[in-house]
Amino acid sequence: MTSVQQTFEQLVSLAIQREEEAYNFYMTHAEEAEFSSSTKLLKDLAKQEEGHKAKLEAALKQGVCTTFSCDTVEEIEKMDLSQYLVDVPLAPSSSPQDILIVAIKREQGAESFYKALSELTTSGPHRAVFETLAKEEEGHKTRLQNMYDDIFQPDM
Repeated sequence: MTSVQQTFEQLVSLAIQREEEAYNFYMTHAEEAEFSSSTKLLKDLAKQEEGHKAKLEAALKQGVCTTFSCDTVEEIEKMDLSQYLVDVPLAPSSSPQDILIVAIKREQGAESFYKALSELTTSGPHRAVFETLAKEEEGHKTRLQNMYDDIFQPDM
């Protein structure tokens, strides 16, 4: 029988895994980017994802999973929080446009996930961590959308 705390630990662990994947995703595509401005942006995003992973690991160590306000595992499962952390696959042949679309979707999902966690925690310091992560992911999404517009819709 999985406890509420274990369920949240699994979710936060999944978020840590997704941050690692985001880091690798950005670094891989930074190497392949055609424009130096794109390379710089992707490396910058990768570095920030590394910071997110560290914040999540610290929160996990500080017992963040005991601060969430859900009474049952079923209650958590109904929220379907893991839907926000879907891994959108990319083919090796993916175009730069595909890569940006996937990156935007990943950032949107991470933002929604962290917002949901911030609303569930009863701990002020932990709520602040999740709110910060949500804002940073929103910032990443905006930067990626701007990059997308600059490259693929320059005349708009």
